[in-house]
Amino acid sequence: MSKAVVIIPTYNEKENIGLLIDKLEEVFAKVPKKWEMNILVVDDSSPDGTGEVVRGKMDQFKNVHLFTNKEKVGLGGAYMRGMEYATQEMKADLMFEFDADFQHDPELIPSFLEKIDGGADLVLGSRYMKGGSIPKFWGIHRKILSVGGNIFTRVMMLDRKIHDWTTGFRAVRPELFFKVKDKITELKTYSFQLQFLYQARKLGANIAEVPLNFKERYKGYSKIPGLESTIKTFWFVIKVRTIDFFKSRFFKFGTVGFLGYLVNAFFLNLFSKMSFPEVVIWAASTELAIINNFALNNIWTFKNNEIKGGVNVIKKFLQFNLTSAGALIIQTVLGTLGVYILGGEYRQLLLPFIVLFVVLPYNYFMYTRVIWKKKQA
Repeated sequence: MSKAVVIIPTYNEKENIGLLIDKLEEVFAKVPKKWEMNILVVDDSSPDGTGEVVRGKMDQFKNVHLFTNKEKVGLGGAYMRGMEYATQEMKADLMFEFDADFQHDPELIPSFLEKIDGGADLVLGSRYMKGGSIPKFWGIHRKILSVGGNIFTRVMMLDRKIHDWTTGFRAVRPELFFKVKDKITELKTYSFQLQFLYQARKLGANIAEVPLNFKERYKGYSKIPGLESTIKTFWFVIKVRTIDFFKSRFFKFGTVGFLGYLVNAFFLNLFSKMSFPEVVIWAASTELAIINNFALNNIWTFKNNEIKGGVNVIKKFLQFNLTSAGALIIQTVLGTLGVYILGGEYRQLLLPFIVLFVVLPYNYFMYTRVIWKKKQA
């Protein structure tokens, strides 16, 4: 039997928590018998008596547990401590993130378990996929923050598969939690959810979604994210995507290509002053750029597939030259033809045009598909 723990962070949820526990126990009766369902309330020392209500439920239900923080640690802090407790003390095989105010539908828990049984590492309750929704009576300000923020994140992340980046209704395997937990830097605000999902996606986790009809809270006051949380969320997205870009293969390839262009331009100018034949000028300067590109791409752009060993490097360099023959021929022919038509004074203008629109696309295709092709596992 596998143990699942529904983790519920609370702060002043006395009016909701007892009713929610009762509802969850009803739903637990409907899940497959292979799952042993448990509830872990992580309370930030609520002054309204939330903890006392949970203790009363612990007498009624043996699968209800309480973890009390001595101070208010925020949403992310509560989940992180709850997951640590669930994995270390309760030996959980699966953990749910669940709101205490009935905004998350307990009836969806069996659907989450189906996704987990199907191989998912992380399951999201999605408000923005087909079948999901947000409350129609939300104010325009909250709708803009929620919908607009999610659209912004989806665009920046360039991932159409994930529809809801900030949802708080989730199921996560402990193995994924252990891989991600030390990478989380923000625990006080709602950007915790975004960071966790970003890191899980970066690790290649199998992520699934279940449509969620998000509801308004049942009782009490809504804890809508404030300006600080909103700013931190947007800043996190901008920051990590900027870092990702500068670490990306595309950026490295472009940088190496630009350095190759400088090498090419330098020797193109040098050889032209030495009165070499036009074909030799273009061929020699292009070959020196090819040597530059091979060396830098091997040790930087395609470092994960780096070619090592003297013999292997020589073999791959010869292959690189053969695949680059197309670029050499293209650049030599177009460059010579361009100078013939326009004149030698346009040589330095022809070079970037040829490189950018013809040589670079050709090279990237050959590099990724031939020279540094990923080995099949």
